[in-house]
Amino acid sequence: MSTTTTVKEINTAGLPTSIPTHQHTHSSITTTAAEPLNPSISDSSRIASSNTASPSLMSTTTTEPLNPSISDSSRIASSNTASPSLMSTTTTVKEINTAGLPTSTATHQHTHSSITTTAAATLNASISDSSRTASSITASPSLMSTTTTVTKPECKYSFNYGKDGVEVIIENNRSAVNYTIKITDTSDRIPIGPWPNKSLIPFKSLKPCRNYTVTFDPPCEPKNGSAFQTRALAASDVTPKLNITETYGQVCFETIWALESCIGISKSNSCTVYQVTFTEDLCQTPIPFTLPPVMPVISYVKKFPTELHWDNRPPQCKENLTYNCSGTDKPIVTDFSVLKHLHEYNCTGAYNYGNGTIISEPFTVKPECNVSTRTTFSKTKYEKQPIHEYTTTVQTLSSEPSQPEDVKITPINHNAFKVECTINNWNGKKGFLIAVLYSGGHDKGKPIKYDEHCQHAKCVLKLENLSYSTTYKIKVYAENGNGNKTKIYEDDHSTKYNDKAVLGFLSFLIILTSVALLFVLYKLYLLKREKSRNEQELDDLLPTNALLQVEPMSAEALLEAYKKKRADEGRLFMDEFQSIPRIFSNFPIREAKKTENQSKNRYVDILPYDHNRVRLSYGGSDDYINASFIEGYKESNKYIAAQGPKEETVGDFWTMIWEQKTSIIVMVTRCEEGNKNKCAQYWPSMERETEIFDDLVVKIKGEENCPDYIIRHLTLMNRKEKAVEREVTHIQFTSWPDHGVPSDPGLLLKLRRRVNSFKNFFSGPIVIHCSAGVGRTGTYIGIDAMIESLEAEGRVDIYGYVVKLRRQRCLMVQVEAQYVLIHTALIEYSQFGETEIPLSNFHSEVNTLRQKEGNELSLMEMEFQKLPKFRNYRSSNTARTEENKKKNRSSIVPYDFNRVPIKVNDEASHDSEAEDEEEYSSDEEDEVPTKYINASFVDGYWCPSSFIAAQGPLPDTVADFLHMLYQKQVKTVFMLSDCTENDKEFCSPYWDDEKKTFGEMVVEVKETENFPTYIRRCLEIQHTKRKDSHILQQYHFLKWAGHELPANPLDLVDMMRSVRQNNDNCSQNKNLPIVVHCNDGSSRSGIFCALWKLLDSADAEKLVDIFQVAKDLRKARLGMINTSEQYEFLYAALEVAYPVQNGEVKKPSEAPNDSVQVINESTALIDPSTDAATTKSASEDTVSASPEEGATEASSEPEKGLSESATNGPTATVEV
Repeated sequence: MSTTTTVKEINTAGLPTSIPTHQHTHSSITTTAAEPLNPSISDSSRIASSNTASPSLMSTTTTEPLNPSISDSSRIASSNTASPSLMSTTTTVKEINTAGLPTSTATHQHTHSSITTTAAATLNASISDSSRTASSITASPSLMSTTTTVTKPECKYSFNYGKDGVEVIIENNRSAVNYTIKITDTSDRIPIGPWPNKSLIPFKSLKPCRNYTVTFDPPCEPKNGSAFQTRALAASDVTPKLNITETYGQVCFETIWALESCIGISKSNSCTVYQVTFTEDLCQTPIPFTLPPVMPVISYVKKFPTELHWDNRPPQCKENLTYNCSGTDKPIVTDFSVLKHLHEYNCTGAYNYGNGTIISEPFTVKPECNVSTRTTFSKTKYEKQPIHEYTTTVQTLSSEPSQPEDVKITPINHNAFKVECTINNWNGKKGFLIAVLYSGGHDKGKPIKYDEHCQHAKCVLKLENLSYSTTYKIKVYAENGNGNKTKIYEDDHSTKYNDKAVLGFLSFLIILTSVALLFVLYKLYLLKREKSRNEQELDDLLPTNALLQVEPMSAEALLEAYKKKRADEGRLFMDEFQSIPRIFSNFPIREAKKTENQSKNRYVDILPYDHNRVRLSYGGSDDYINASFIEGYKESNKYIAAQGPKEETVGDFWTMIWEQKTSIIVMVTRCEEGNKNKCAQYWPSMERETEIFDDLVVKIKGEENCPDYIIRHLTLMNRKEKAVEREVTHIQFTSWPDHGVPSDPGLLLKLRRRVNSFKNFFSGPIVIHCSAGVGRTGTYIGIDAMIESLEAEGRVDIYGYVVKLRRQRCLMVQVEAQYVLIHTALIEYSQFGETEIPLSNFHSEVNTLRQKEGNELSLMEMEFQKLPKFRNYRSSNTARTEENKKKNRSSIVPYDFNRVPIKVNDEASHDSEAEDEEEYSSDEEDEVPTKYINASFVDGYWCPSSFIAAQGPLPDTVADFLHMLYQKQVKTVFMLSDCTENDKEFCSPYWDDEKKTFGEMVVEVKETENFPTYIRRCLEIQHTKRKDSHILQQYHFLKWAGHELPANPLDLVDMMRSVRQNNDNCSQNKNLPIVVHCNDGSSRSGIFCALWKLLDSADAEKLVDIFQVAKDLRKARLGMINTSEQYEFLYAALEVAYPVQNGEVKKPSEAPNDSVQVINESTALIDPSTDAATTKSASEDTVSASPEEGATEASSEPEKGLSESATNGPTATVEV
């Protein structure tokens, strides 16, 4: 059977069916009848064929398009007629188009190509189901033999970048085939083209900074890749086109690429430089272009010489217009005298804006001198010869007044404006300033007209009684007495709200509130009068000689009064304190003594008075808690003084917090002190997070650990009342020592600042408790209330207030040392004030401190001068002996109380890590023999004795210096000076390139690392009599040598942060000090220690107090922070350490991971002595005796301090 098959063209891209077919010549396909014609035709394709049987073979000749892009939707319909065995088929397949090409696409011819395929193979993988192909096949007898020959065209192509586009160069096109070039933008896969029979791809069809892929149909082999990249946009590519009128302008930027952009021109952006960018330019290359102004509008004055004015001149256009007028030889800029009188000129104004010139519309100029002539004649006759005499008066005509200048429209109240301007020349009779107002901001509707006669050149017009909250378009012009008007000046202005109505409503509210407030004040007055009457009655019951007549002290007299009371071993302090009754027995304490309430008291003799005890809402006998309301400075019930909760009273404690709406709890004790339980832990731990006490749920949200206190953020919720959660701040002071009181009253002032930072105007009383709720509690309340008195009145009555406290709760301010502490805290506050600065406000505060007027001192210099000198503060007896004088480089020597001792006994010389260096001791008090070295212990921010400030070792003291490093197990040493500076020895080298022996100490440098500002050396130190060695790191700072201060504070800060990041002194080596040495151990070492402490404070609390740090260092060692330049350097160092970024302090890139070293705290409540021992119960569960009787033992410490002057031991920190 012989079959002839014709496959018609299939169009899948929705194009017209008139697309010419691709013709393939001399192609033959041999196929088996059972195969599809193309293996890529989808399953949805169908072939309908018509076959005629022939004896045995079918021979097939096929003319094929073989287009690989035919989709699966095409179908081939075929009709077949069976033949005995073989079928010979001739098939013609016309081209299938899927690329959506236009109908004029040229035919691609393929010659001499041969393809051998099975008839079942699909003609094309992408022939769509919608396409149909009909075929006619003629069968031949028994076998079908198919032979197809396809010849591939031979060609190569490359790219050449021309001026107008990308040229595609086709080489070796031996088959003379016409190609269709198609390019694809690989950035967003957008096909562009194709270009039949074209070798140039114009830039107008491309975009800059893009990658394009080129494909050929039929295929062609690329020489250097099938993709190219367009260049970046250049300024020469952009051509501006202007569309400018008198009111509107537009500049459109056309390019040689397929890019275009436009911008509107207005008065605001005229003559400004605009960066032209195009959205589809991936490189976003900006092309600077100076924008033109809008079309100039020009007017002239009808006078001679005339004047030309650019009426709509934008303020940014600084250059003048250049005028070209007919009949003139050259352009005119400012000299208009060349325009002749009564001559008419046609002129244009031109403005060169940099990228071109804008020319105005032509206008006519005719200079005129408006003159009218009034002539009178008088004739005189003479007898012989008449003489005629004429007198002529010439008066110019009126013209429009000069344009109003300096026009100002300002509001004078919420519904009125004032218009001011200047009319320099009325050009006629003086006239009026006129304003026409249109409401709504447009010139529609009924206008409102105002006018005012102008007596002088300055005109003022008031526009009053306008509508409130309304926008008006205001048109202003002047009109002279001859009826000539100026051009109109117009602007939009809005009136404000009706302030009179608002003020009336506010006045009503104020009156109403005042009446209510007066009523409340009257009720408070009645209550206070009743309370005063009761107190007077109680005072009458006291013996008249029970209390002393102690006068209040002014702020200026505090220091002198303190020194007077300290004299004679503090006898006046003792007399005052002992004159205050411990308990006012006239006040009943019945509720506290009831049997059912006795187990709720921690101490049997510290009980609340009935008249001011805190009552719980349970009612009956269940309303008792050991807590008392305490008055503040002229504020009733400001505080609640409470005992530390017991395990069985924790629920009552939280009930009191809820009912009294307390938001701050101040705890001035630890839960355990000296192996004694002082207070139950009534708050949830961070591990448990939540504790439930009956209906009250307490949760902890966060905890902040600081050296002297812990701040816990709690929430309290009552499940029964279903009210919202309340926030409660719990502040626990942890630095109250076991015996006596804190040596630094500044710690309690700092605690007060923290407490006051959380105060809430709407919250209830502040709850303060220690163990018994009287000693430390009363001391804190006394300091807080007396500071308020000092701020309000400038004077304090400490004695009177302590008496007042004792009337509200027994034994408040329990021991004499606490009474003295109130005095020293107030002296500290009055002398030095508040010097602490939040880090967020640091930069603005420092700028304020640096300001100065004339020759006066700045605030920073005045602050430095307030630093105490601490003359004869402590003794330095050991350093000044004849034996030790030679070991000192200068007059700066350590105090005895905190000097660093070196133990002589080698067997016990290597300190253990458990050794506690917190308590300083003098050489005379040491039982173990020690050697002297010029070095002092200095407290750090987190730990006491964190630093050893030492002078640079002398040649004779190098062995002692190394012995100290070895014995104290020092891990870090900072060297702040070179060995020799300015030909002076500052430090004898205590290391060498090779292993070296100094006395009994051997040192070897194990590693050296150089940095731009410092050198790190790893030193190994060994004692000749011991086997173990000690490794430490030495940091040698290089930028201080030869200078009083480092030139760049950031160099020192960066070195500190680098070391702090790698070695946390208080976590890994909590008892191991950092050694800091310079030439004298103070001048540079003091700055280093101060800055280290300040960085710790800033990182932990976001607070810094340079004044207090400098004051503490001066107490630790002579010569520290001795000049105002050193003091100001600390401020400068913190400025660069915490720079401002976007108005906020930038977080440092490397912050130390400081941890808190917990230091055991103890109370002033000492173990009961003989009297207390008689009442103390043997059982832990029963109520113990009050520690009040132990006050005599505790008070011995401050008495000892009062008696000391320049000897070792604690003394008051007061500058005399």
